[in-house]
Amino acid sequence: MKNIEVFSIATARICATALEQHPVVARFNAEESARHLPGLDPTNREAMAQAVLACGATFEWLLDEGYVRSTACVKESLNGVAFVHVALRYRLTEKGLAILGAHASSNDETKTIGERLIAAVKLGGAERIKESVKLMIGAGAGTHAARPAMQAIA
Repeated sequence: MKNIEVFSIATARICATALEQHPVVARFNAEESARHLPGLDPTNREAMAQAVLACGATFEWLLDEGYVRSTACVKESLNGVAFVHVALRYRLTEKGLAILGAHASSNDETKTIGERLIAAVKLGGAERIKESVKLMIGAGAGTHAARPAMQAIA
């Protein structure tokens, strides 16, 4: 599995979990995340190590980009490359919550980006997950038009 595919699946699972549990903190474990990747054989040590590394790097990217916040983060090293293994506590940031609560400008305006993400994780399917993550990342970068779920009160 390519790293970008692992990134999409891990991003979807991390953000869907955080949204469903918000404002209660969620827990992240790179090895547990890797075990949820379709087609990954957990007994294949090399493939598992690569998947754990990619899941941890995905979590670290979400932290760096401001989608999630974590107060307890353990970094470990795999073959000399540091990665996030366990973030005992994490939740969405204001940015993450705003993006996931927005409606994407598309054919299905009834669901927020977060609702689409949660549905994609529950229903599975790599294309559905990739499209939902693309909407989320695009809205975060300002490349996809999104409108807030709730209008500001003047």
